Amino acid sequence: MSGVRGYLMTSAGVPAQAGGTSATAGQRDRNKEIGLLLEEYRTLREEIIHRVAGRMQMIGFAGIISALLVVSDRLHFDAPSFYVAILVLVVALLWLRGINRAIQRIGLHLRRLEVRINDLAAQGYGSTEPVLSWETAAQAGRMRVKGVPGYVGRFGGWYDRADRRPPAS
Repeated sequence: MSGVRGYLMTSAGVPAQAGGTSATAGQRDRNKEIGLLLEEYRTLREEIIHRVAGRMQMIGFAGIISALLVVSDRLHFDAPSFYVAILVLVVALLWLRGINRAIQRIGLHLRRLEVRINDLAAQGYGSTEPVLSWETAAQAGRMRVKGVPGYVGRFGGWYDRADRRPPAS
């Protein structure tokens, strides 16, 4: 087993003090809590990946349906296929916005988990650097987008002004 700042990694991937039995009950509880929080973090990251894949499938589906309707010979303002194409695009955009907002809700929870895990790591291991920072850094990048892209992002559900608040620990 490799040491990390004087600690060994347990089979669950959670740091434990060398020697095994010298760890206090509080330290073992902290290790268990960090392990559980990391498992939740990993699961939520996987959920985001699945939602992004679903979002891409919806974009492809709506694009193919709309393209087929546009290239059909019957696409006129008085033809039903025109309105079906518009309806498909509107439903797809609304669906996309819903998926984006759900991803943002998960991201907010992940940022809160990052704060909690980083606090526990600082308490237990004297870590001065954050252990987790990906979601917080990604949100900061989204919040730096200004102008028209920023407005489109807020309308599309990619981020919300409420996300400017720092996550509570």
